[in-house]
Amino acid sequence: MARETPVGMIGLGLMGSALSARLIEAGVRVIGFDIDAAKNDGLRASGAEFAAFAADVAARCRTIVIAVYDAAQVKGLLPDLANATVPPLVICTTTCAPGEIAVIAEFASRSRLAFIEAPISGTSAEVRAGAATALVGGDPDVIDAAAATLDILYPQRINVGAIGNASRTKLAINLILQNNRAALAEGIAFAESLGLDGTTFLATARQSAAYSRVMDSKGRKMLARDYSPQSHIAQTLKDAELILQEARRHGLPLPLTSAQAELLRAAIALEGPDSDSAAVIEAIRAGRGRDEEHS
Repeated sequence: MARETPVGMIGLGLMGSALSARLIEAGVRVIGFDIDAAKNDGLRASGAEFAAFAADVAARCRTIVIAVYDAAQVKGLLPDLANATVPPLVICTTTCAPGEIAVIAEFASRSRLAFIEAPISGTSAEVRAGAATALVGGDPDVIDAAAATLDILYPQRINVGAIGNASRTKLAINLILQNNRAALAEGIAFAESLGLDGTTFLATARQSAAYSRVMDSKGRKMLARDYSPQSHIAQTLKDAELILQEARRHGLPLPLTSAQAELLRAAIALEGPDSDSAAVIEAIRAGRGRDEEHS
């Protein structure tokens, strides 16, 4: 039986849908909103309710989770949430630059919105399974007030301190993760070019010193050319560009991440922006084809 107090979910893409499913499975009523009403379809059979506007979610929910694309969309939502008779507690899962989240949190504070940031390290499939990790930043009292919802959404979470630290930590983790993914793609493409069986190679690599968890989440997708999305590659590129932007601000060159961002752009041109991030391997495979044409 669903609990009486609903939780709002603004943004019903891959992450928002996975988070909503966790709440519904735990018996929590979910009131969702997305500017693309077609995204309601995936949750309709699960018992979620849907609002016509973000302000309607704020009027009916004391806790709201934001799972939208970028900081600009978060900023656009906050005035509607702040105008509620009783301003809700807001959990923001969107990956933002540290400066962006600071501006958002400052607006929330002026508007009497209790606010925490909780970007997620993991794919939507990992979120759905409770295997992803949330990086939580904000006032400890607000985090405590959100604990019941956070416990359902994120069985694994790490409190990283003040607002901004979660965004900083997420970007640094994403840098490693994205380059691990690109390295796996390059390794598989290299093994294929040597005539090795891809499945056998992946199984061997998973038992080697080169092992990383990305082999578990993306290796088989790369081999099968299965790019049904667990995470959209356009979102991966958005985060890579945030990483490079922050590095430039601090005068730090990131040659591996710069090269990886170019691979993402090439993969998007080949497979489309909504394909899974595993599609980065196609940029490498396509490069081999071009080299063979000119040899």
